[in-house]
Amino acid sequence: MLQHRFFPSIGGMQEHVHILGRELVKRGNEVTVYTLNSLDNEDIPCLHLVPPAITRTARSPGLPEKETVDGICVRRFDVALRFWSFIWSPGLFRELKMDIEKCDIVHAHGYHLLSSVYGCYIAKKRRKTFVLTGHDMLITDDLPLSARILKRIYDLSLGRYLLKNTSKIIALTEDQIEQYTNRGGDESRITVIPNAIDLEKYVSCEDPAKDKSGNSLLVVGRIEKYKGIQDVVGMMPALLASEPDVRLTIVGGDSGFRREIEDLSDRIGVREKVIFTGEVSREDLLKKYREADIFVLPSRMEGFGIVLLEAMASGLPCVAYSIPSVRTLIEHGKTGLLAENEEKFFESVLCLLKNDCVRSRIRESGLEYVKRYSVGNMADLTEQVYGGD
Repeated sequence: MLQHRFFPSIGGMQEHVHILGRELVKRGNEVTVYTLNSLDNEDIPCLHLVPPAITRTARSPGLPEKETVDGICVRRFDVALRFWSFIWSPGLFRELKMDIEKCDIVHAHGYHLLSSVYGCYIAKKRRKTFVLTGHDMLITDDLPLSARILKRIYDLSLGRYLLKNTSKIIALTEDQIEQYTNRGGDESRITVIPNAIDLEKYVSCEDPAKDKSGNSLLVVGRIEKYKGIQDVVGMMPALLASEPDVRLTIVGGDSGFRREIEDLSDRIGVREKVIFTGEVSREDLLKKYREADIFVLPSRMEGFGIVLLEAMASGLPCVAYSIPSVRTLIEHGKTGLLAENEEKFFESVLCLLKNDCVRSRIRESGLEYVKRYSVGNMADLTEQVYGGD
């Protein structure tokens, strides 16, 4: 498995590789994850087009170079340089070239990764099966000009090479098929396998210590503009006018937009009702799900939306914008509420705040629906891709 970051780093892709790898090990497979000695972008050197050209933070992740996690052999390598999402790690490339003969399958998790391109190249050269899961196919459209130019160049060169030479491609949703084919992928090589969650970790029963008011909103995700957290914060005055005890908890690391969210909450007078936790451990995240009453996903762009499944498994009714990946998970009025715009989003949140029976009905439907996204189902489908002709 090739991936930028792995446990204990927090994120949907990290969790996906962790639970898939663990299940494959249980089934008798040997799994090695080649990843970076990094927890996030703040602990590796970064190249900029304006001075200072190269920056490196002082914080070191202090992760072991080699360890075993739930039966998965994890190899971590230092980063020489990062420019946007493109990371150069000579040690990883060198080690993969040396160890490729020990592998039957190379499975890369990420389209915009140089390690994926090199893994594809070396696997083809040594006649190994190469599988790609592009968790990162969607990119926000508000990137600076330099990043947009780089992305276009990548799509037409290394990205096209990657998709043309991949043995098998895994799409997370049906609409992702078009994202692959528009970049040169062969539709006949694509299989749709949704992400899964470890259902055993989630507590569906009521927490005795939980506030029963129904007024606790939760959003989970990196604090970035496209995640839309500012939309929910902007609704807080109107929500408070109707439900004075409502509060919003934001769980996730800052990707440079937290200050704007804080300034917004100060300007509209809701700062005391908005709680920032920063990144939390997986165990603490599970607690946050159990403590909340309603989950909100105001993002305008999601590759899959794994947090919706986590929220459903935790017994939370969900409100989200009606975007393609979300519509594959939420049936409006049954497993959650979908909104076309901010006004409808506000109305949906208010509906759940005011109606215990609606919350309860959606909660029960969500708990039943999420069972189809079990780790076992995902591993079965993935092994079929590995073993197919």
